[in-house]
Amino acid sequence: MCCDGTLFDNVRLGADEDAAAVKALGLPVRFSRAKVPVAFFRQPCRALGADCTCSVYANRPAQCRSFECGVFKAAESGDIGYESAHRLVKQARKRAERARKLLRKMGERDEGLSLGARFRRVQRWVESGEVDAAAGETFAALGLAMHQLDLLAHRKFYTEEEV
Repeated sequence: MCCDGTLFDNVRLGADEDAAAVKALGLPVRFSRAKVPVAFFRQPCRALGADCTCSVYANRPAQCRSFECGVFKAAESGDIGYESAHRLVKQARKRAERARKLLRKMGERDEGLSLGARFRRVQRWVESGEVDAAAGETFAALGLAMHQLDLLAHRKFYTEEEV
């Protein structure tokens, strides 16, 4: 879920990472318009295969190498059993699929964007009046689905960086 656009919208390249080398791997690197531009590529990652393996694993960016899934860490350390870890992943995937289903119902079908980007797009449509009033209920359900997914992700999947 870290690579498929469920947990993250972008992968930022470090200042010491060669954007041209990352582009050569087939990843569409872009640069922010900030005063000090930041190189990044959007999720879902093009290197994620249908079998959920990374085609550039040996050369993946530092952010990808440094991410430690909280559920995996808890299972590896014995804090939770592997069955519990699988249940948490299944629960998160179910929540993500509910959000995707509601996004499609709202007319947002761009599976090439992360869940967060797709949600923000629909939110802009709603705020600008581009959708009818009947879509309000679906948008409310979508907002709740995204919130529930975010809560689970923050409680179980993300880890804080060591200081």
